[in-house]
Amino acid sequence: MSMNPDSSANRLRHRILATARLSVFARLVSVALVCLLATGTATAVDIVALEELRPGDRCVARTVFRGTEIEEFEIEILDVVPGHHPGGSIILGLARGEVVERTGIMQGMSGSPVYLDGRLVGAVAMSWSFSREPIAGITPIEEMLPAFEMLEERTGDAGGVGVSYAAAFDRATRGELSGSPIRRLVELAGLSAISHDSRGGSDGSRAGPAPLLAPLLVRSSDRVFLDRASELLEPLGFAPVTGWGGGSGAGRPAQAISMGDDGGMAAGTIEPGASVGAQLVTGDIDMTAIGTVTHLDGDRLLAFGHPLFNAGAVELPMVAARVHASMPSLAVSFKFASGAEHIGAFLQDRRRVMAGRLGASPHMLPVTAMISVDGAAPTRYEFEVVRSPAYASLFTGLALSDAVAEAARLSGPATAELHVTASTAGGAVDYANVFYTEGLPYRVGGEVSSVVDLLLLNEFRESDLEGVSVELRVRSGRRQSFIERVSAGRPVCSPGDTVDVRVALRDWQGESREHALALVVPRSAEPGPVLLRVAGGADHQMLEIERLGAGALPRSFEQMTSMIEEVRSEDTVVVQLLSFTPGLSHSGRELEGLPRRAALVMAAGAATGTVDRAEMTVLDAGEFTHDRPVAGVHEVQLTIIDDTDGAR
Repeated sequence: MSMNPDSSANRLRHRILATARLSVFARLVSVALVCLLATGTATAVDIVALEELRPGDRCVARTVFRGTEIEEFEIEILDVVPGHHPGGSIILGLARGEVVERTGIMQGMSGSPVYLDGRLVGAVAMSWSFSREPIAGITPIEEMLPAFEMLEERTGDAGGVGVSYAAAFDRATRGELSGSPIRRLVELAGLSAISHDSRGGSDGSRAGPAPLLAPLLVRSSDRVFLDRASELLEPLGFAPVTGWGGGSGAGRPAQAISMGDDGGMAAGTIEPGASVGAQLVTGDIDMTAIGTVTHLDGDRLLAFGHPLFNAGAVELPMVAARVHASMPSLAVSFKFASGAEHIGAFLQDRRRVMAGRLGASPHMLPVTAMISVDGAAPTRYEFEVVRSPAYASLFTGLALSDAVAEAARLSGPATAELHVTASTAGGAVDYANVFYTEGLPYRVGGEVSSVVDLLLLNEFRESDLEGVSVELRVRSGRRQSFIERVSAGRPVCSPGDTVDVRVALRDWQGESREHALALVVPRSAEPGPVLLRVAGGADHQMLEIERLGAGALPRSFEQMTSMIEEVRSEDTVVVQLLSFTPGLSHSGRELEGLPRRAALVMAAGAATGTVDRAEMTVLDAGEFTHDRPVAGVHEVQLTIIDDTDGAR
């Protein structure tokens, strides 16, 4: 019986199609099982317990040295150090391989998984600066896996809440922000401290291992900005480097995640050993911390092997990353990389791990900025910032500093007119200031950072900050005036008299200009010496804090927001007629015009309740606005006499 060749070919074709259908079915079942596992709290990974490890064990680690290709290298276990930190241990390993022997353990390798006979040991996370051999500190996987439970529960308060970064900006601006009225309000609110020990950096001065700094890719070409950013961020565990791009789709579900033939993540997307980024700022300004994926369980992911901030529950866009080059250094080498497409969100930032979900969409803080320089059309910037209360202010300020550095491109002094609108669930909070500065980007960043600090870290209540809008007008050059002299018409006056005040302001390398203002001596004023005080806005705020003492403290959220909005701009000149009689404030509001005896009686009981004693009493006050910031204080002593004496 002869065979029909066409029939044979058809049967072969049907057999191939059937096999393909079975393969696709098996793959779908595998994917379904992976997704099913992701809904539970236990992981299917086969791990190596610490007690199983022995010196000399030969392990294999996975990471990306260039592009997106995952490569393997060998790690020989040197020892396990129990109790290296409270409640945890560290594994020491010596890396071998062409690249690691040339570069050492690099920044950006944090999270690189280490396997022993196919079982997961942990993640590369630490190194020694200037080490002559590529010795790595490895975080045991046993200490990372509990983060999966936290992902399910979304537990954990943000670490460092109550710590402001205004002080950090002050250092970065060489102390310039210390004179800012809004910074003084931050100090009053008790938020002026900064903690550098969120997780520590590798600075070469420590004898022990330190967590690898995370390369922070900053899309900026401004060298001065990067230098200042390094001052702020290296103590927190970041090494800012110029980079490109981030996930343009940050904040949206992932669109490019696919499965491989084995049901796992396909090469070129995300899998253990792949480079991954955590975005702290995304949009027109981009700041992405680069690490490595340690382990996947369905849509759940572990990475880095150490925290970014140890902030607890967070929301950070997760992006795939591409390594452009592995950069050798005598100190600590690093991966020069950039972020790619958005693939999910990091949701837990813990002592030993960053954990997140593929496909998740983080909730970020939107920021817009309109920046105009010397009358030119404004440049608009739109970006989103990490929303964690402890770090939103820092990265809002840094991102604005970068935007201003790019837009203004000024290396010298400038005058800035700044208006900030912070949108909250309870309404908008407005802050405005005009100031002279020699460090424009960082002064602006510090001012806005201070506003965000006060709203997010205040002691009174949680503030649902919905967005920040910034308008900035810049004039290059030194436009500043100083109080040159003050006159009061006559040195002696009576209750009810008008005091004609004249204030001469001298422009920088310019002429003097005079302003006139009238104050009235109250009818209730007691005879005796009084002080006529004239001060620029920033100096006035400093003197008022000293005069009011505890009465300058905000006593409620509403009062604090009012104080933000009522801060005197630095182009304002305040004129006060002050009595040396002690004054009073009640719940943070000054009581003006009290007769002396009533003031003394209330001052005697100022130690209780919300009544606070002030060093002096304001008899009358006025102010005017100049066309540029004003610096300085000038005081003139006057005398009030009893008008029944008839003396003048």
